[in-house]
Amino acid sequence: MNDDKLERLLRDAARQAIDDEGFTARVMAALPVPAPRLHPWLKPALVLGSVALGSVLAALFAPAGVNVMQGFVDLAQMRGLTPPAITGLAMSAALLVSAIVLAADTD
Repeated sequence: MNDDKLERLLRDAARQAIDDEGFTARVMAALPVPAPRLHPWLKPALVLGSVALGSVLAALFAPAGVNVMQGFVDLAQMRGLTPPAITGLAMSAALLVSAIVLAADTD
């Protein structure tokens, strides 16, 4: 028996209805109604808004006179966690979390 004939037999067998005495209909009737879909732009807008708010809060709670670019220079030069470096890391973390949330979106 060649592969084409076997495949044809399997496909024909798969098309035949199996009497399940109404089991499938009962299961489908017992399932909850799907939730209505929200606007597709809502989740990305909320994530980006949260990132913007998180970045603004990170900048506002940073010590006075902090230069974020100096923080990245401090990190690149391995100077430790100076206040500017912590501020830069906090802003980067807010952007990273938003990227993870958007990448994990399964819709």
